[in-house]
Amino acid sequence: MEILEDEFLRRHQRADASYPSVPKAGSRPAGFVRRAIAYLIDSLILFSLFLVLIFSGIAGLRFSGGFDTFYYSGTGELFFLGYFFLYTGYYTFFHAYGGQTPAKMIMRIKVLKKDGEVPSYLHSLVRTFGFFLSHLFFGFGFFLTLIERRKRALHDLLTGTEVVLSE
Repeated sequence: MEILEDEFLRRHQRADASYPSVPKAGSRPAGFVRRAIAYLIDSLILFSLFLVLIFSGIAGLRFSGGFDTFYYSGTGELFFLGYFFLYTGYYTFFHAYGGQTPAKMIMRIKVLKKDGEVPSYLHSLVRTFGFFLSHLFFGFGFFLTLIERRKRALHDLLTGTEVVLSE
């Protein structure tokens, strides 16, 4: 009977939220350099997609005859909003779909929640907004990976995720 009680306590103690999380067996955190390279590759992909959208939009306006109105109307805000939505959609989709953006696939790293699962779409969206906080103060949130024990950045700490090496 005592053995069953010990087993019951051991299992429930692990499920308790106050019990420190144990990383998934075999998951090693991805380091700063690997994450930085992946972020640079993702930035190049996003910038390329953004340029395609801009040029196709400008071409459409030129053919429709509305380019002059667009050019002189001071629509820089539209470009900013377009990039914001592209950036947010890109990271939210890929992190929720499989935990990896194309660059993270190349670098063989993956975003996981503490329980070892891929983040949901809502969780990924919140993590993406955490990216914006990590950019503040000259990217201080990203440099936390250099000093944090599990190499998590500010957006990882805020959302309970971590970037690990994928199999």
